[in-house]
Amino acid sequence: MQISFQGIIPPYKISKAKIYPIQKDVSVSEINNICNAVLKHSESFGEGVNGQAYCYGRDLVVKKSKADALCHNNIMTEAEKLDILYEFTKERGGNLNLANTQRGIAAFKLNNGDSYLISSFVKGRKADPHTNPLNIKNLTSLVSIITELDKGSDKYGRLMVYDLNSGNIHFTKDKAGILDFEHLKGEKLDESIKKVIIDKDYGSGVHTSDTSFLDSNLRSFEFSALYDYLTGAPAKISRKIFNEYLHIKSSYHKMMAENLKMRANNSLYPEIVDEIAKSELAHSNILSGKKLSKDIIKSEAMKIQMAHFMFISSRHCNAPHIRFNPLQISQYRQKGLAYFNEKLTESLKSGDYDKITYYTDCITVFNKWTMADNLPQTMLDSQRKRISVFKSVTLDKILCPDS
Repeated sequence: MQISFQGIIPPYKISKAKIYPIQKDVSVSEINNICNAVLKHSESFGEGVNGQAYCYGRDLVVKKSKADALCHNNIMTEAEKLDILYEFTKERGGNLNLANTQRGIAAFKLNNGDSYLISSFVKGRKADPHTNPLNIKNLTSLVSIITELDKGSDKYGRLMVYDLNSGNIHFTKDKAGILDFEHLKGEKLDESIKKVIIDKDYGSGVHTSDTSFLDSNLRSFEFSALYDYLTGAPAKISRKIFNEYLHIKSSYHKMMAENLKMRANNSLYPEIVDEIAKSELAHSNILSGKKLSKDIIKSEAMKIQMAHFMFISSRHCNAPHIRFNPLQISQYRQKGLAYFNEKLTESLKSGDYDKITYYTDCITVFNKWTMADNLPQTMLDSQRKRISVFKSVTLDKILCPDS
């Protein structure tokens, strides 16, 4: 398998393995120690599709591939993605605040095919409203990491993680860290604009930002991990943390606006980039008030809910246990469009530029989810008839029960 590894030095071969140094080289004795340590562990502390993870020392994790050629290759692909993350941080000056996020140290592949990935231990646990709650500090830490990934770099563009589910984000009381970068992908700004905005190739659009309409790590976090937390917590807790989150999100939009303004002059599409920056700033202004109006809270909740609906419907073939109602999803999109159009009309009458931009963007992103109206009839086959009457309690009803 060919991988475009860079690291601190190029990959090299020794008698028993090929070594891929990311941030550190590993010696033969270290390889022996790691292999022996893994053998001595009767149980791993985590298991994924491709391998099992073991603690090594105080602050390192070793992931060993399962006994399958595809798993060996996937472990090395994950190592390559961590190498990209390392190169990304170097390009951005090496001082990015990625908090507790996983760092790749090195990888090696033994002659028998077994692959090992050494990375940093990500402190904390998944968020839980009862045992490990979200708060302003740890949410701010996470959004700061996401901001850096979404701002991107000249060489790699935006770094999309694409799998920001609850299990892949760890929180302590004041910090956050992302782990599992197997699906990491760099997306250049101009290439994304051409594909999504000019050629209108956006597929199901579950990761779609409602400002740039390009993929966004913040949206990925919202429809997966944040959605799970808000719908699993007592309503009072959900409302409080969501309000705090929206103020943090305001800062994200402001920083994205500043970043895009700097990138506009070097873009092939400066006018489009400038318009995106204006949208980012308008959304920042809308979310920056001390007390957010119910219509804004409801609108933000509806966008997250709709993205979540699109996500679960896109997964139905691979995860038949997921329960959802295709008709509810279609009706919810129409309901959202009607609500946003009503608010846009009010904003046009009042002449509020930020709200005009905001609700226009809401309408645009809901219009991109047209496949919600055409969910395949195969979902209503004999396996689905039993659950087709199931209806979710939507996020806007949890967060804005009186609206």
